[in-house]
Amino acid sequence: MRLLFLLAATLFVSLGASVPVVGDSWSGPRSTWRKQTTDMSGRVGDPPDKYFHESIFSSHYDGRFAEVELGYYEQKQALKNLMQTFLSTFRDIGVETWLVHGTLLGWWWNKHILPWDSDIDVQVTEPSITFLATYYNMSVFRYKTPRIPEGRDYMLEVNPHYSNLEQTDGLNKIDARWIDTTSGLFIDITAARYNLTHPAGEGMMNCKDGHEFKVGSHTADSISPFLHQRKARQTDRHQDTHIFPLRDTIFEGMAAKIPYQYADLLAKEYSTSALTNTQFNGHVFKEETMEWVPDPRPFMVQTTGQPESVRTEDSDHHDAVLPDGL
Repeated sequence: MRLLFLLAATLFVSLGASVPVVGDSWSGPRSTWRKQTTDMSGRVGDPPDKYFHESIFSSHYDGRFAEVELGYYEQKQALKNLMQTFLSTFRDIGVETWLVHGTLLGWWWNKHILPWDSDIDVQVTEPSITFLATYYNMSVFRYKTPRIPEGRDYMLEVNPHYSNLEQTDGLNKIDARWIDTTSGLFIDITAARYNLTHPAGEGMMNCKDGHEFKVGSHTADSISPFLHQRKARQTDRHQDTHIFPLRDTIFEGMAAKIPYQYADLLAKEYSTSALTNTQFNGHVFKEETMEWVPDPRPFMVQTTGQPESVRTEDSDHHDAVLPDGL
């Protein structure tokens, strides 16, 4: 299998837009792909057991690949490219992933990244993070498209602490990252794992960042072989789910997946007001264009008196039409 992977690594992915380059070691791309002579990461000041080191100028940039933050509009475009290349690559290598946290909130409003948010979050299952660590860790995918004519490299880096399942490992909550080696922006990837000893019983998942999810036992069986051993002792075969089955949708013009009970998860994490307030963080949501735009009144309080709005999933259950010129 390893030989087949190495042979496949020399080929274009299905979109014909990227070429994967496999890193030789954990440390190889750290020196090979750095774009500047000065390491702007927080490596020196961080605890020695911490693996990922964010930049000293922003916690959402990798200082190995960037010296400064991008401007507002430049960052928006870089994040769009980052998300699209991530979704395209994971689809091609067969790894299921779904949107979470603020990224899922951006989907709720208009299926785009929130313009003030440079923190992109996705999740995968425990078998998937193991697969990525085994076959794709430190792989670099080069995308050269009409919108990125100069070409750009994106690196998949897996935290070697991914196999530590304990939530007490606070320094290594992030299991992997998809990193733009030109801008330093990245996507945080965390693994949702089954907790077979959870006080609430079976069908519970959690991440090392403290988030917990209730899943249906039928879905758990299909993903985690360990749960087959407990199938005979399951008492509730029809419990509601938070994550599974995943819903198909569109995000940044690409085929994507979201948790089954996305609204409940968002309300629990951000409160119901986050799903209805049309003024937030210096931006106003324009219903006519379905986009967040900078608020011309930045000094006004923008937290009360927001109208209720109802958003449904009806338009999301269809095959994705990928955009031209990724």
